[in-house]
Amino acid sequence: MFGTENVKGYADIVKLYLKENFKVQDIVIEVQPIIKSRFKKLQETGLEAEIYFQNNYNLIDIFKNGTIEDARLYGDGYDFQINVNENSFLAEIKGIRAKKGRFRLTENEYKKAKEYQNDYIVTLVLNLDDLPTFLPIENPLKNLKFEEKIIKSKEIKEYHLISDIN
Repeated sequence: MFGTENVKGYADIVKLYLKENFKVQDIVIEVQPIIKSRFKKLQETGLEAEIYFQNNYNLIDIFKNGTIEDARLYGDGYDFQINVNENSFLAEIKGIRAKKGRFRLTENEYKKAKEYQNDYIVTLVLNLDDLPTFLPIENPLKNLKFEEKIIKSKEIKEYHLISDIN
């Protein structure tokens, strides 16, 4: 995630982290907007779980000795494809900060789980705040009970150009 970040940028991210999470007030920093954006991404539970999974998926028996392909940017209802021997598994990663909790599936994730069944595995990364552990759930629609909820979206503002650009 920070592989191309220079030393100053990385140090600024660490300073932001200390300031936000440990309320260290003595730190004075001037950061570029992109550094703030990267810090914000670091704070997201889902992204933290995905990075942990990406670095440790081989510890999960069903994925052992597999190769990983990142599918997050495709928006196709799963985060990674893990190829193990002749099998291809779709892995949807969910992060939970505590040792137990709940998660939701988007409509797209639910459809993929229904389509791929035994090849669709929701992998929970539990206990993110302490010592993370994996809980892979094969065929989640068969093995868990979900309730459909319709979420009404909030009003979104857009700003449209009034005239054509010449």
